[in-house]
Amino acid sequence: MRGRLAGLILAGILTACGDLPQPFRHEGNNEALRPQAARAVVVVPPDGSEGAALAKAMVRRLLDAEIPASTRPVGGDAAWTLAGRCESNGTNVLVRWRLSRAEASPFEVTRTLPASAWTAASPALMEGLASDLVLAVLPALAEAPPLVSSPPVVSRTLRLAPLTGLPGDGNRALAEAMRRQLKGTGLVLVEGDGPADLEARLQVALVPQSGGDALTLVWRVVTPAGHELGQATQRGAVPHGRLDQAWGSLADDIAAGSTEGLLAILRGAKR
Repeated sequence: MRGRLAGLILAGILTACGDLPQPFRHEGNNEALRPQAARAVVVVPPDGSEGAALAKAMVRRLLDAEIPASTRPVGGDAAWTLAGRCESNGTNVLVRWRLSRAEASPFEVTRTLPASAWTAASPALMEGLASDLVLAVLPALAEAPPLVSSPPVVSRTLRLAPLTGLPGDGNRALAEAMRRQLKGTGLVLVEGDGPADLEARLQVALVPQSGGDALTLVWRVVTPAGHELGQATQRGAVPHGRLDQAWGSLADDIAAGSTEGLLAILRGAKR
């Protein structure tokens, strides 16, 4: 299982000036700018306190697998919905989970356990059941498109300013992931100091907090004259030390949201 990720989804997009909104989420008013994370999952709990406890445990297991997840929408529509339902005949409880996304056939997983065990479920039982269920749905989630799909932007040249301030191999990994995500968007990436229509600059803040670290990324798109077209902000929480490791797919997840933000700024500037 890959390293841990605490949900990273695009935060906010503002053109021109204004206050920045917010895990890796969008709080603006323009619904057209709300992005989707290719592998993000909203977990809808079954009814009852037992269902709520199981849903929270499943979110933790999904985050362990570096799948952005939450029991509530966190800005933008998630690519996937994992909805739970429990059916009891008095003796046994059937726990049914339905994984679905737009334009795809749903995938269902069911588990049966004694009603007495369900109503008196220990945290250990819930964690074990959640691990089993998440392992069952991971193959379906792995079929999600790894790259963001966005309408082409008017062809422009764009330079990514050198990334600094990210721990581990984040500066290199995120830059490479951004280049992969930006291919096919209509933007022509300029390497080095060559002339470019626009430059994307990243500001980073990593603040320790209880249970993890708060990571904030602010992308600014500026013209050669220094005029700022807009900002895209991403915020998320990661376990302590996660960013000191190899970023791996974490860089791709963040880059998917970052690319949506940059393209939204450009579409807004065009209008």
